[in-house]
Amino acid sequence: MLEVNYVYAVPFFKNNSNALVKQSLGGWQVSGITSMFTGQPVDFGCGVSGFATGIGTGVRCNTVGKVQIQKSIYNDPTFGPMVRWFDPSTNTQPLQSQLLANGQPGMFGDMGRNVLTGPGRDNWDLALHKEVLFPWFRGEHSTLQIRVETFNTFNHPQWRYINAGCSGSPNADGTPAFGRTCGGDAFNAGNGEVNTAWSPRNIQLGMKFIF
Repeated sequence: MLEVNYVYAVPFFKNNSNALVKQSLGGWQVSGITSMFTGQPVDFGCGVSGFATGIGTGVRCNTVGKVQIQKSIYNDPTFGPMVRWFDPSTNTQPLQSQLLANGQPGMFGDMGRNVLTGPGRDNWDLALHKEVLFPWFRGEHSTLQIRVETFNTFNHPQWRYINAGCSGSPNADGTPAFGRTCGGDAFNAGNGEVNTAWSPRNIQLGMKFIF
């Protein structure tokens, strides 16, 4: 994670001989906060309805392909074209034999913890501001501060959270979901999709009287 705070005094027009130009165009400052960070680790949990490990632990998914960031557009049957962060068909529910607490490889599912990284962020919050000295209050150093502030200044779409689950409800014929894929079917239509974004650009104007 990287977060930088900065203030830059714009040098133009601050020594201009024209008082109007100097007051209106000179003396501005640019400040901001830039934040850059990678996404949070994403953990997957599976589980077949009506079945448990019997020892109080959770059930992991199985992997049938490489779990990695693979951005694509998926035509969600409910919401239409959606951004998909990874391919959920690389995950499946565990097999019934894996729920036996027998210490065998793959017991309770073979997927590790936090195998994927969610969306990161590259955000710029900037402000343009200056202080105008009131000549009729010069002895008391009265100023008017003018501020223009922008959040997510460049208005980049920045994803935040993703769907990373796997339905364990029974199949249409009532059979348990052992070994069923976690994506590409009616049970997991939204799996792998981006479900939240950071706020779009916001602009606010402000004035402060300082005396």
